[in-house]
Amino acid sequence: MTDASSAPAADVRMDLVGQACATLTPMIAFRMRELLTGQVLEVISDDPTARSGLASWSRLTGNPIVAIVEDGSGRTRYYLRRK
Repeated sequence: MTDASSAPAADVRMDLVGQACATLTPMIAFRMRELLTGQVLEVISDDPTARSGLASWSRLTGNPIVAIVEDGSGRTRYYLRRK
């Protein structure tokens, strides 16, 4: 987990609060295809299973999670870098 002040600047932000992990990864995959190599996607989620689901998706696709920030309100920000 990363401190919010050391999280990378996001090129694109997706607020996916209320979405289940099963719908998160297809939506993220679609958006990641639109990014250039090296750009960062910030995903905001309140799904407790997102951490493990996004970790698996990251390993499978090669797009690394570069930071995870919990904001204390039940929402987590995931920063993924386009490979």
